[in-house]
Formats: sequence, C-alpha cells, structure tokens
Amino acid sequence: MKRRSLHVVYVANNDGDNTEEKEEDAKKRVQQEIFWAKQRAMAAEFAAKEDAGLKSEQKEKFAQRRMALVSDTAYFSVLIACLLWIVSANPFVTISYLFGTMSGTAYAYGLGKYVETIGGSIDDAEIEGAGIGQARFAFLILLFVVVGRFRDQGLLEIPSIMGFFTYQLASLGQGLREIDD
Repeated sequence: MKRRSLHVVYVANNDGDNTEEKEEDAKKRVQQEIFWAKQRAMAAEFAAKEDAGLKSEQKEKFAQRRMALVSDTAYFSVLIACLLWIVSANPFVTISYLFGTMSGTAYAYGLGKYVETIGGSIDDAEIEGAGIGQARFAFLILLFVVVGRFRDQGLLEIPSIMGFFTYQLASLGQGLREIDD
C-alpha cells in the first residue's frame, strides 16, 4: 500500500489588511473629490466676480457715453439756436428749433436707455428706466402733435424737425471722437 501524505497548506487570510487598504483608498478618493469640487466652486466664484466686475465696468462706460451724447446734443442745440437767433428775423424759427431740440434730446436719452437694456434679461434688477427707452418714439409723436396744434400761433414745422434731428449731429460727433478703451 502506498502511503498518502497530507500536506496542509496554510494560506494567510489577508482580507483584513486588504479591506483596510480599500477603505483608505476610498477615503482618499472621497477627499480628492471633495477637494476638486471645492476648487471648481472657487474657480466659478472667481469667474462670476470677474464677470460681474467687467459687466459693471462696461455699464459705467456706456452710461458715460450716453450722457456725453445727451450733453453734446444740448451743446449743439444751444450753438445752433444762437446762430438762428442772430440770422433769422422771425423769433419763432429759434423757438421752434429749441422745441424740436428738447424733444430730440429726450429721444436721444431714451435711445441710450433702450440700447442699455439690449442683452439684459428679465432678472436683471440693475436695468432702470427701461420704460423711457421703450417710449422714445413718443417724443417724436409729441413733437408733431404740439407743432400741429400750435402752428397757428407761429410754431414752425421745419425748424422743429431740424431741431429734433440735432441729436444726429451729436451722434456723428461721438462717432468721430477717439475713445481709449
């Protein structure tokens, strides 16, 4: 008979060590995910602040240009009205022109307000005076109504309309001006 020998092989159970390593790896992965999530949130916050700062800076520059257009319109209006007062024998030419320039200046202001709202959303609380921009054509209609009503008292159509379009002269002056941005 042959003798059989029994060999006992001892296999060490390293499952305890292996599970500890897996737990440590899982903790490290979770910590890394938390770290990178915080980094992404911080980057998004910085980008939002940068965008908000840039947006407010651009709004301020546009507001300055809008007011420059309105002041240039007023300047050209006074200059041309003085010339009309000197040249024209009829005082209603100058009065009609000044009435038109008042309406044109209001239109230029409304146009600037309207342009300022372009690109904004309904959630922008910073957009104020948008109603003036939407109603800018009311100034032109009001000009025609008042001139038509007071024509028999001496208000003239052509000087009033020319006065209204003085803002175009001011916008041309703004377009020719060199801007360092």
